[in-house]
Amino acid sequence: MKTHILISLIFVFFSLGTYAQKTSDLPINKEFQKAVANKTRTTTGNPGVNYFINKTDYKIVANFNPETRLLSGNETITYTNNSNDTLKYLVFNLYQDIFKKGNARDWDLGAIDISDGVNLEEITVGKIIYRESDNSVSRNSSILRIKLEKPINPKSLETIQIKWDFILPGTVAVRNGTYEDDNFFIAYWYPKIAVYDDIIGWNNRGYSGRYEFYNDFGDFDVEITVPSAYNVWATGVQQNYSETYTNKYVKRINKAHNSSKTINIITKEDRENNSKITLNKKDLVWKFQSEQTPDFSFAVSKTYFWDGIMADGGNKKVFINTVYKPKSESYKEVAQITKEIIEYFSTKIPAIRFPYSQMTIFNGGGGMEFPGMVNDGTPKQRSELIYLTAHEIGHSYFPFYTGLNEQKYAWMDEGLITFFPTLAAIHIAKDSTYKPIERNVQVFNYFSHSMDDMPLNVLSENTGRYAYRFHAYSKPAMAFYILYNYLGEEKFVKGLQVFTEKWNGKHPLPLDFFNAFNNAAGEDLAWFWKPWFFSLKYTDLKISSVKNDGDYTVVEITNVGGLPLPIILTTIDENNNEEIIYRQADIWKNNTDKYIIKIKKSNYKKIMLDTELTPDVNSDNNVFKN
Repeated sequence: MKTHILISLIFVFFSLGTYAQKTSDLPINKEFQKAVANKTRTTTGNPGVNYFINKTDYKIVANFNPETRLLSGNETITYTNNSNDTLKYLVFNLYQDIFKKGNARDWDLGAIDISDGVNLEEITVGKIIYRESDNSVSRNSSILRIKLEKPINPKSLETIQIKWDFILPGTVAVRNGTYEDDNFFIAYWYPKIAVYDDIIGWNNRGYSGRYEFYNDFGDFDVEITVPSAYNVWATGVQQNYSETYTNKYVKRINKAHNSSKTINIITKEDRENNSKITLNKKDLVWKFQSEQTPDFSFAVSKTYFWDGIMADGGNKKVFINTVYKPKSESYKEVAQITKEIIEYFSTKIPAIRFPYSQMTIFNGGGGMEFPGMVNDGTPKQRSELIYLTAHEIGHSYFPFYTGLNEQKYAWMDEGLITFFPTLAAIHIAKDSTYKPIERNVQVFNYFSHSMDDMPLNVLSENTGRYAYRFHAYSKPAMAFYILYNYLGEEKFVKGLQVFTEKWNGKHPLPLDFFNAFNNAAGEDLAWFWKPWFFSLKYTDLKISSVKNDGDYTVVEITNVGGLPLPIILTTIDENNNEEIIYRQADIWKNNTDKYIIKIKKSNYKKIMLDTELTPDVNSDNNVFKN
């Protein structure tokens, strides 16, 4: 009964007092101020009249040899400069250079997979050929920089051609790599033009492992050649099933495309009997296409099983592939789980049409998101498997659909996707022992007010190893949980929708996010944004005093840490009658640090503040005993 009372109380909306701050008064860095002056941004959450995002289209012809793990490619890039700037340089990300000898990395990868990185044969920009030995070409970390002989003018496009190859790591898997010898997840594999934006111009930090990605959008036309014993799945939609699979499997694939129940496409029996799954050729060319996509990955397998099912992604059909290890028994359920997750996201929260027409869950290792694909390990508990799947699929919205900068503002996607997929996981798991929010409260309490706790407006790329995890995941997830409870589900969802509608296919910043939620809430939430995202305040509520006052017992609560938190106060009288009193987080928005609760006078033997669903670094001051 206590739990039901608590849940019902959490969604009560309170509006008290006057606003203590304005979002327009929040700190705004000079880069953003310059963008406002250039009219590419506004301080209201809308793109400016001069806003731009450059477009990068890729046509890639690649060949992968599973025995040598050599991946080679020839790509043609059509780069559209939508800015008003003349681009005198081109900057490329060579992500696989994380394995290059001598390059800096955020953790030790050992010596076994260290290589010469990406081998570049030549690069042609327009009609001009550039080689790595040229003085106009420089290479540092994972960044390749070319000083152009012929700059790219505003509102024009240029064609770039690159031939390259590298050896895919065979032992150490950093978000992609080799799994069980004959199975591969391949990501960050092609030379990719870096983002040129209206804030800092070229984003050329480089990739060293921990801090993730920032990509422009584009269309992909990709052909991948592999030996015919292997199957291929990718970000894009396969265009040539009949040119790769035998008729028996084409029928199974088509059946799965029209089924709301899981269809076993490649089964245990097929693998054990060495069934002829693909056409009888030495090599096969697999063709994929995707539109308005920030990145492209693919998977290659010789031994995995394959299930398929169709989901409703919000008036949009989404074909689901689950590709998994024979020993991963729990993955037999993942196709159905994925279907339920996508349908939950599309209709419940964020209640936005799913961005992609296909989703592949590849059972490699860890947990990593890509457009239209995820690379996941095998958690032991069913609820954890559901959450892992939901978390990685949730990234389809943030950062992929909205073009977030994960290197600088990881909290904008990881924080959101640590929080709201837990709601989907709880709904689907139906496991009373699964308590992800309570667990995140415990993690939050461990790091809050520690040396690793820093304001969320500090750039993610400036945080350290342990600080990054708290900064990107646990802390913002807790902030969103508090905000969700304050606004209620309807307004929280509306905030996500307003934000996404304005910024899908673009590159939003934190101020844009704050303003979207202000819009949805119908109030300025600066009283929440400022302490949670711009301060060193922390979570510590304290029962300061309990006094009798006529017919009432007066409980004084002090907000020692200063972060806006709800109050969940439980009273137990001498007859063991229990009452829960709830106050929303906005009781602190007038910059007060004390709050008085008057309750009908009684002989209370215990009064206590909640510590299960409310973060608090010091629970010793949360209980009054008579």
